[in-house]
Amino acid sequence: MVTQDQKAALNALRELIRYHRVSWSEGCGYTGNEQLVHLTIPQAQIAIRYELPIGIRCACPTGVGRPPRKPYRYITVTDTEQMTRWLSYSDMDDLPSIHAEFPRRIQQRMREYILQIMEIECPEWLPAIKPVAPLLGAQGDIYNLLCIANRALRGAGQQEQAEQMWRLVLSSGSYFGALAIIGEYVEFGEAQPQAHEGSQ
Repeated sequence: MVTQDQKAALNALRELIRYHRVSWSEGCGYTGNEQLVHLTIPQAQIAIRYELPIGIRCACPTGVGRPPRKPYRYITVTDTEQMTRWLSYSDMDDLPSIHAEFPRRIQQRMREYILQIMEIECPEWLPAIKPVAPLLGAQGDIYNLLCIANRALRGAGQQEQAEQMWRLVLSSGSYFGALAIIGEYVEFGEAQPQAHEGSQ
């Protein structure tokens, strides 16, 4: 049962979303290689219900007709049926995202609004607590870091999150974009120092 205070909080969040939406436009239907703020399906359903703009990016760069520096098709979705249909295509991202035409800081803020709504409406669907992965100071390329984060998630019983992270990182297209995705799933902890040859 939602209390009066909780109803007031939900109305306030709805107004904040409406405020940011005023400056939003769908754009040209393409987006660049920047890191998007992805949503789980329950989070995306809340976004749709609260009229928070979301979309789905094509995982493969498009050739002819795209604007400069925007190689990926980006589909705005406005209902769950449309979202399910686009997510079923193999060349699309596995998860929807806060709309790419919002500035990055606003995308992150919008996701925070969704999490606050979930705390009131459906706390059981809140994201799992992020496990700590020993990435800081770890040797190797992004694939090694991805494997470390993957092990941390699976060790915490978060197999679904591990699979989502893996797919999103492999389609991210940049080192820093991949790191940002990993950071959405795990906390960066200190790696154990490597033992030097000849040390006891």
